Formats: sequence, structure tokens, C-alpha cells
Amino acid sequence: MIKLKADYVLTLNEKYEIIKDGEIIFDDKIIEVGKDLDNSLTEIYLGKNSVIMPALINTHTHLEFSSNYTHLEYGDFMNWLNSVLEHREDLFHGCKSECYKSAIKEMKKSGICAFGQISSTGNDLKYLKHSPLKIVYFNEIIGSNPAAVDMIYQDFLARIRESEEVQNEKFKIGLSIHSPYSVHPILMKKVIEIAKNKNLPIQTHFMESKAERKWLENGEGEFKIFFEKHFKNAKPLINPIEFIEQFKDTNTTFIHCVHANENELKRISEIGGYITHCPISNRLLNVGLLNLESVKNFSIPYNVATDGKSSNYSLNLFKEIRAALLMHTDLHPKYLAKDLIKSVTINAAKSLGLNNGSLEKGKDADIITFKLPNKVKNLELLPLQIILHTNKVDNLYINGKEVK
Repeated sequence: MIKLKADYVLTLNEKYEIIKDGEIIFDDKIIEVGKDLDNSLTEIYLGKNSVIMPALINTHTHLEFSSNYTHLEYGDFMNWLNSVLEHREDLFHGCKSECYKSAIKEMKKSGICAFGQISSTGNDLKYLKHSPLKIVYFNEIIGSNPAAVDMIYQDFLARIRESEEVQNEKFKIGLSIHSPYSVHPILMKKVIEIAKNKNLPIQTHFMESKAERKWLENGEGEFKIFFEKHFKNAKPLINPIEFIEQFKDTNTTFIHCVHANENELKRISEIGGYITHCPISNRLLNVGLLNLESVKNFSIPYNVATDGKSSNYSLNLFKEIRAALLMHTDLHPKYLAKDLIKSVTINAAKSLGLNNGSLEKGKDADIITFKLPNKVKNLELLPLQIILHTNKVDNLYINGKEVK
């Protein structure tokens, strides 16, 4: 067992309890959190202005694109999408073992204990199956051509089987339906049925751009031009509300939702869905900003993630939530900061179906420690000061073991 003491222990329990001069005892699970705990254990004091809190969780990444730096075109969603299609194979081939190790190292240094990985090909599995970080590996399905449905589905099943073979305490699987505009409804239903039968989390991109809405509602706009390059008489196969309805009775996280309207947010809330907010990605693609006030009004738990390096310069979650703090100028920084810390800990854990994200008895001992530059007199401002002044951590524990 290990006993740590810090000037500030941020528990992320239901009361959002912050313990001054607090302690935590853990082995692979958290045993106790509080003050003046078991004196028979040797205490490790972490030093002046030290913080203990749950390790961070990056719910949505595309590590297959981690070799991207300047290949892709930012500033417009459709231009970016076309550049992704143009450079996709080169970027995938450019990310081998060292590329994945570098991406994981970047996340590890910034206190991330777990991440959700969208895998579109399965070629990343050999690089990620022995990751020191926890992974929820989302096999993604994409394809709207009716003639190819059977072939796409058989390939998808093969990828699921392959990833199931490497499952362990750190490697879990999930399923991803790329988006309402890119997956045939027949495939959607098949994938959702698998998720229900196997109790797997789902992720799906939803309402990332104005172009998506124009296409799904009217069959018009930039997506019409895009699809007609490949298919004659292309038309949308599902509308937004019908799409959301597919995910009833599942653990589904809707990615982006920048252009989701109130009816769609209401339905996401009613089916118990989650939302992932990727503020830097949304800014670089110039699609707008998620309305967090509406998301909160509908009591939808949201998490913040980096997305992939296809639309970000970093996989550091502290940088991501700092960007969110500065972008959402309509929200009070003190209260937004509290929500943002929740978004990368307990909310993220629930989205991925993990037993971590808070410092509570029985939770996995996934913990980070670091130091702030000065004392924080007003504990209500601790989340804000953490976001402003933290980029990397001193220690990362996963299942109670320190990960170097």
C-alpha cells in the first residue's frame, strides 16, 4: 500500500470535495481518502503547493493521424475533409511504432491514464495493444454504399474479433459509427445490436459542421457536391433525430455536436447520451463552438478531448481544457473551470465505462500528482489555477503502479 499526502487533494466525488492537507491510501484500488489516515503507514509528502487528483482521461483520439503536422488544410471543414482523403494513406503509413510511442508519451507526461482510440483500419492494434496507458479501442465502421454493406460488415466483424483477443485489464473495446452521413442505416443497426449484446460503449461524430446539417435535412450543400463525385443521385439516408433514436438503450457518446439544435440535444439527454467537446479541433476547422450552456441546461454530461492530430497540434488535455476555458467567454471562469476538470476525469470515465475518474474508495488507483507555483488561498479557485498553470505532471499512477 502507498500513502501520499499533498497540500490539496481534489477528489472529484459527488460533492466536488477538496481536502486541504489531504491524504490518500491505495494499492491497485483506492482504499481511503481524507486526513490523518492510518499512522502505521509511511507517509510520502509531495511538497509545497502539491496537488493529488484523479488522472486525466482523453475520451476521443485518432492516433492513426499522429504523423500529421502540416499536411492537412485547416480553416474550412470541407477543405479539411478533402485534404484528409488526399493524405490519409500517407499519414497512416507514416505512423509506425515510434509515432505511436511518441503520442502515448505526450499523453502520459500530461497526466492521461486512459484514452479512447478510434481505429478505422485495425492496423494500429499491433502498436497499441501493449500500451502503458488504459485504452478503450473503438473499432470504427464507415461506408454508405448499399452494394458494399456486406463486405464492410464482414471486415468490421474481423477487426472486432482481433481486438477482442488482446483485451486485458488495460485494454477494452468499444464500437464507433463514424457519422450519420457516412454510414448506411443497415450497418448502424447491426453495429448497435453488437454493442447492446456485448455491453460496449459507442462513439459517433454528430453535427460537427453546418454542411452536415444542410445535407441531412435537405440533401443540399457542400456534402452533395462531395458525394456526387462518388455516387450518382446521392441522397441522405437518415435525418438527425432518427439517427439519435438509433442509440436508445446504449452507452453512446456524441462527438462535437457544435451544430446540434435544442430538439437534438433534448433527445440526446432523454436517451442518456454523453457529448465530447473538442474545442481546438473545432476552432482549427472553423466550425464554431459547442453551446455548453445548452448542453448543461439539458443535463447532458460532457467531456473534453483532444481529437486526433489530424485536427490538433497536441494531445495534452491540460492545454485542451485551457483552450476551452478561454474560448467560452460567455461562461464564468470559476464555474467553467470546475466543469472542465470534471469533463476530463469523472465525466470521461463514465463515457468510456471505466472505474476511475474520482478519488473514492474502490475506484481504480489512477492518480496524478503535480505542484502549483504558489499557494491557493481560495479553494474554490483551485480548479481554475490548475488549468492555468499545469502542463505536465510529476507522477502518474495507473492501477496503483507508477508509470514512468
